[in-house]
Amino acid sequence: MSGIITFVLGCIYTAASFMLEDATVGRVHEPKIFPASLGILLTVLGLMLVVQQVIKTRKELAEGREIKAVKFTVDEHVKKIAFTVFNGIVYALLFARAGYVVSTIIFIGAELLLFNGFKKFRLCLIVAVSFSLFIYILFSKVFGVYLPLTPFIWI
Repeated sequence: MSGIITFVLGCIYTAASFMLEDATVGRVHEPKIFPASLGILLTVLGLMLVVQQVIKTRKELAEGREIKAVKFTVDEHVKKIAFTVFNGIVYALLFARAGYVVSTIIFIGAELLLFNGFKKFRLCLIVAVSFSLFIYILFSKVFGVYLPLTPFIWI
């Protein structure tokens, strides 16, 4: 099942990457190369998972073993994955409005709290703030990459 989901998501992501706008300066298709590569890789890996499962199932059938029904249970890992997906969507929605620094602090802080627990709240907050500020300074000041400004803070 995960192979099919990965394959479908890879196809959708690849198709969406080709719908990105062309660059106005330089090579026209440059902004599409990396996302398209990721989408193609995701599609190929999903297809490999499907083929691997089909081969495994045929082998079990040939040996006369009974194929067990797959049960989908919502355990701790599934909850963490669902929270991370939700957190990513919130990050994407906040990114342009709240700016890079604030939205990244919220995203990284939430993820660190999810995986480290609330016992390490201070450490999670320090890491989230310092990482966000370091990356902002590195990209905006050193590399000259424009990132969305945080309103009222101007960083």
